[in-house]
Amino acid sequence: MKNVIILNLTRMGDLIQSTALFKKIKLTYPESRVKLIISKEFAEIAPFLPYVDEIKLIDVTGLSELLKANNFDLTIDVLKALGAMFDGILQVNYDLAVNLSHDEFSVYFLYILNSLKNIGISVNREGIIISNDEMIAYIFSAVKNRKVSVLNLVDLYERTIRTNKTQYKQHVNKIFLDAKKNNEEHDGNKEFEVLKKYGIEESDNIVSFAIGASTELKKWRYDYFAELAKMFLNGDIKTKVVLLGAKYDVKAGGFIESIVANERLINLTGKTSVADLVYIVRRSNLLITHDTGTMHIGVAVGTKLIVIYTGNVGFLETGPYAENRLLVIPDIGCFPCDFNLKCLNPVCQGLIKPEYIYDMSLMVLEKENDYAQKLSDYKNSGIIPYLSRFDSKKFIDYLPAVKIKLNFKDLKLKILKLSLEHYYEGDFWKIDENEIELFLDCFEGIEYNLSLDIKEELKSVEKLIALCKRGMSETKKMINLALKDPFNSKKIEEYTCKIKSIDFELKYLSSVYDDLSLFNQIHVINQNSSVSYDLFGFALDSLKNYSMYKLQLNIFKKVSLIFLDKIKNL
Repeated sequence: MKNVIILNLTRMGDLIQSTALFKKIKLTYPESRVKLIISKEFAEIAPFLPYVDEIKLIDVTGLSELLKANNFDLTIDVLKALGAMFDGILQVNYDLAVNLSHDEFSVYFLYILNSLKNIGISVNREGIIISNDEMIAYIFSAVKNRKVSVLNLVDLYERTIRTNKTQYKQHVNKIFLDAKKNNEEHDGNKEFEVLKKYGIEESDNIVSFAIGASTELKKWRYDYFAELAKMFLNGDIKTKVVLLGAKYDVKAGGFIESIVANERLINLTGKTSVADLVYIVRRSNLLITHDTGTMHIGVAVGTKLIVIYTGNVGFLETGPYAENRLLVIPDIGCFPCDFNLKCLNPVCQGLIKPEYIYDMSLMVLEKENDYAQKLSDYKNSGIIPYLSRFDSKKFIDYLPAVKIKLNFKDLKLKILKLSLEHYYEGDFWKIDENEIELFLDCFEGIEYNLSLDIKEELKSVEKLIALCKRGMSETKKMINLALKDPFNSKKIEEYTCKIKSIDFELKYLSSVYDDLSLFNQIHVINQNSSVSYDLFGFALDSLKNYSMYKLQLNIFKKVSLIFLDKIKNL
């Protein structure tokens, strides 16, 4: 495989999270030349991205509006705009093309390219969104139901590259930024100059606060950041606190600075370039942050960090992708908020006290790996500290560091996560019970009627499995018809109507439960993604899709039953 092209027009954090995939491609196809296409707004992070040979910056401004104006049809105007944007790209034949974006523009990327193999969301000639990779089908489905998005983006991106070669079956389990290489390209002085410019000396203990986030609900209280800064500055004369943030964080940075009123607080909100940000985070002894692009920078350059979660941020999907990283969430039943609701009383932001973060910071700074025991002191404090780890399937996982009561939501998310992991890793029936026991060891007691709730959901699972079997039966009849009487329009219409009816019932029954709805959404994308336009091919693809759906449900059922058996002892 020689020519590889990747499109990633999402957020900076997503771009950093895709670096594990870049390395996987180079490990799997060492002779490949990888071209990465990103939005021009991420130009400053581009020099730090490793394992790519060429980066092309594009400006998508105006294209979305043009697509909407043309009802997302590939009109002459749209084709001209795409041709101009991808000038020099459409003329090349690629061995592999990967689309990691999931917006209305990017779906046309794979459609117009000349490539032997495609991975990602695209459109067919009828304009229907399709997927040709099971990991991408999951991502696109989870985007529509973020409450059950249980797999980390890094794990998903990296697993889009699969091979039967034994030496390449190992997972990367790391994200990367090459700050050292970028510094060397500036004669080794760039990082030193940046730090000196902002008053950061070699002898300083640097604690950085990344105070920004995409919405107000995701932000910790600014007065709490100020109180935390005072604690650090009063605790050690060599400590400097650095405030990091974008231009829209300048007001908040000024507010914190005015309260702290200490020359050892360095307010850099709205002042740094992305390159400066990378060097400052890399130099920091500790980064206290929300789940943002800055957090992913911290993980990629190996900085110790504490991640504060409030609002509607689910940490399973985008949490820190490294072992033994500390996450702090509010101990409140409504966390995380529903993505479709606007909370008018975000009490979660007040539960995570600055003194808690300060004490945890000292633990993280003083001890590399053995502070888990001290975290148990935060039981019933209004917060739940979590620690990250890689599980037996090499997916990132997050476990509570204090004993809490097991509720229906947490149990369901874990069942779904383990079910998907076993499905995507191909270990369909060898369920890792050690992982289940490790998870349950984090809890004491169970929510009232929890077992009954799971058993009730399993009744729906059985009905869905039965529907999948019916679908398989009807598609087998259609295959037989395609082989023996392919022009029998009456029978074709009869079987097609039955399949549509089955799919409607699947959607209706699964809609009661978010996790089951996710399985169904994956099935819908797979059904839409059939590449066949003849009766036999369509029937064969449908048989495969019903079979995969049934397999996913059976794994989910098996994992659920194991949990039901083991929670008897809680």
